[in-house]
Amino acid sequence: MAIILSVASYFIYVMTASSVSCNEKVIIRIRKTWTLKQLSDSLVVKAGLKHPQLFMFFAEKAGCSSLNPCTIAVSPGDNLYRVIQELKTNRNQTVNLTIRGGMDARGLSRLFASRLEVDADSFLGLLKSSSALQVYGFNDTTWPALFIPNTYNLYAATETPELLKRMLKEHNKFWNIKRIQRSVVQRLTRKEVITLASIVTKESNKSDEYEKIAGVYINRLRKGMLLQADPTVVFARGKTGRVWAADLSIQSSYNTYLHPGLPPGPICIPNLQSIEAVLDYKQHDFLYFCAKADFSGYHDFATSLAAHNRNAAAFHRAMNDRGIK
Repeated sequence: MAIILSVASYFIYVMTASSVSCNEKVIIRIRKTWTLKQLSDSLVVKAGLKHPQLFMFFAEKAGCSSLNPCTIAVSPGDNLYRVIQELKTNRNQTVNLTIRGGMDARGLSRLFASRLEVDADSFLGLLKSSSALQVYGFNDTTWPALFIPNTYNLYAATETPELLKRMLKEHNKFWNIKRIQRSVVQRLTRKEVITLASIVTKESNKSDEYEKIAGVYINRLRKGMLLQADPTVVFARGKTGRVWAADLSIQSSYNTYLHPGLPPGPICIPNLQSIEAVLDYKQHDFLYFCAKADFSGYHDFATSLAAHNRNAAAFHRAMNDRGIK
């Protein structure tokens, strides 16, 4: 009897005494393929788990022999009971993912891989494939139109097929009858709305200008003028920075200084304000705009090329004065 009591006392002690040696909170991300042994090893390395074999024994007895993808937090002083309860509590963990306007393929892939059971390189390859997204109605040029900026709650165990189905559902929900009707009024398809909105997103970080900027581009489209949108040149060039005269001749279907109409697809995921701005663009007679020389982030708008050239000259002088390359 004494031996039994001693063993029981030992197990109680192990379960309730501090079982980690970390000095600060540690976050462990459990992946789909992990075994209990892999989790135990990770806890040893990252949190200084003192009794890995007992941890696996009690975790299995607690019904955690198979693991679900999730994250668990281990704090200084935690005992085995606390760690195992954290594991049980988070088995069906959900995470919030925020898709932001301006995201490109690489940024989106990294976002999904950081929280879900999605491989960043594989997802990036999917976005760059001409056929992988056809079942959803998109391809390697139109994929940004699938993803509507918002915050989404998903299971941490979500994999790529389930993720894409959810995104398509949210896309279809966003494009309700009212928005579709507004796109028809503008004589634009949904993908054209998103393409133009992506340019507006990259043109300015001042959302109160979006409707005005969208109006300029729609005026140019209606008149059969080249869009001459600098963000499309930056996209074609493949790197950020000041747009120079030589860049305007870059041979790319996205270069709207060379090719009429909209580019083949969005240059990024547009933000919601720019989408709404295209659907409700401000009607005016402006055909040109240029960043203000005061670097406020706002733009000077013009109805004539002569006035625009004066605005542009002032802005470029200001850039030269500041040594902006």
